[in-house]
Amino acid sequence: MVGLDMSELSPEELHAGDKIVYYSWAFVTGDSRGYRESVVLRVDSSNTEGRPIQVDTGESVLLTMKLKRLIDNTSIHCTGEEAKWRHLRTFRLVNGTYDAPMRSSAFNRDVHDAIADEFATARRRGRQEREDRVENAATGSAVAS
Repeated sequence: MVGLDMSELSPEELHAGDKIVYYSWAFVTGDSRGYRESVVLRVDSSNTEGRPIQVDTGESVLLTMKLKRLIDNTSIHCTGEEAKWRHLRTFRLVNGTYDAPMRSSAFNRDVHDAIADEFATARRRGRQEREDRVENAATGSAVAS
């Protein structure tokens, strides 16, 4: 069976802000742990070697990797011809950037916020315990008099 020629594929553009799905090369083909849904943060069509797109997972998406678009940059779900698995090199890459945090940055911020919240809770509890001790000491000495 002969594969499709690039000229036989319907033209499809990839923009910054598109939500895509691909399988990470860190896992064996078919391993469900490799499934990734990601947002395209940057598209640089002049980068024909290596990594022409940057995604919010921080992983390298090479020209030879297969991916498919789930949602385009205008929040419209891709269906039919637009939602087929194809090599990154077969997309027409439209230069641009999309302002969204990397997942590692969002995780880092969430961990920092959780730690700050726990410290604030511990300070409030400590302050309340001190106030209770002072109050008990004051009422205890007043009763003893």
